[in-house]
Amino acid sequence: MGKKCLSLLLAGLLLAVTMGCGKDDSAKLNEGEEQTEEKDSEPEVTKENETEDTGVEIELPDEQKLKTDYTTVKGLELTAASHIAVVVKGKKSNYWKAVQTGMQQAIDDLNEEAGFVDDDKIYMTFEAPEDESDAEGQINIVDAVLAENPQVLCLAAIDMGSCEAQLETAEENGIPVIILDSGVMTDELVYTVCKTDNREAGAEAARRLCQRINESGEVLIVASQHKGESISERVQGFLSEAQDSHSSVVVMDVIYADDADDDRSVKDRVLSVLEERPDIKGIFATDETMASEVLDILDTEENADILMVGFDSGSRQQEAIRNGKEYGTVCQNPFGMGYATITSAARAILGLENDKVIDAGYQWIDSSNIDQEENQKFLYE
Repeated sequence: MGKKCLSLLLAGLLLAVTMGCGKDDSAKLNEGEEQTEEKDSEPEVTKENETEDTGVEIELPDEQKLKTDYTTVKGLELTAASHIAVVVKGKKSNYWKAVQTGMQQAIDDLNEEAGFVDDDKIYMTFEAPEDESDAEGQINIVDAVLAENPQVLCLAAIDMGSCEAQLETAEENGIPVIILDSGVMTDELVYTVCKTDNREAGAEAARRLCQRINESGEVLIVASQHKGESISERVQGFLSEAQDSHSSVVVMDVIYADDADDDRSVKDRVLSVLEERPDIKGIFATDETMASEVLDILDTEENADILMVGFDSGSRQQEAIRNGKEYGTVCQNPFGMGYATITSAARAILGLENDKVIDAGYQWIDSSNIDQEENQKFLYE
């Protein structure tokens, strides 16, 4: 359950995503696969499209053989003042800021397509709890959002076991639900899921780390959430790959930042394990926030030799990769995920068929390829 970001603020948001199967230095797209048109009136399926306003290229992995194209809003004409509601895990991280940027670009393109201005514009509300582990707070936000009767709800669930009652309410009121990033257990209540293949991406992290430590030694996983689907899949993908294909590598522990039974900080818990297990060679950090926590720990002489593999690609991680403090990272495609989520939401409003799952893709980035032009699209500030 893990798969495959141009600096959004500095380089114009050039987005093209590749899928990595994990054994090559770069994830590659399959060439020449054709996708079929759903209806004559719907957008032609192509590999890449440019938004009229920014010239941004948006590309999704060809291997999916999707029924339709989620990289363009051509032909999707919603009614004036349509409300697209988005509830995600948080607003503070660069990852979620990049998702929001991709979503807003799609909203702008929808308004351009329909010719809406001023009060007629299609609009998006983008909400999240202050704390990315506050599942109850997120549920309350979803309740409030549904009371506004939006045309569609886009949700990234903090707790995969939550929101069943809210999804049932949405269904009863004819509000389609699009899941992004992290899913829920009640798939039958969901119109479309747009996310990274997190299990395969976690396996990619394991392959890279195990190879770098010469296929032998102890490693540690530092994860932000134990109930969020995306993080859980990354952890499981890493564990399965290590166990099945790297038998001399031992995962000593998984430290969860939201562990209710341990009120110590992530830093204190990791340092405690490192003191007990001085032979630990590597750490996998499951997201941008945890990568930053681990980098703080490794920025000391006694821990400087521990290798870290991260997830996502905020500016601090990019700097750490360039200066050798982070071996590499599995980069998602937040802009593309955001854009495809809004495109599928618009299609849901119009009653058009969507693919059940849209893979936004991922890419491995390390010091050998971080400055390559084709990989700038995977980086964000």
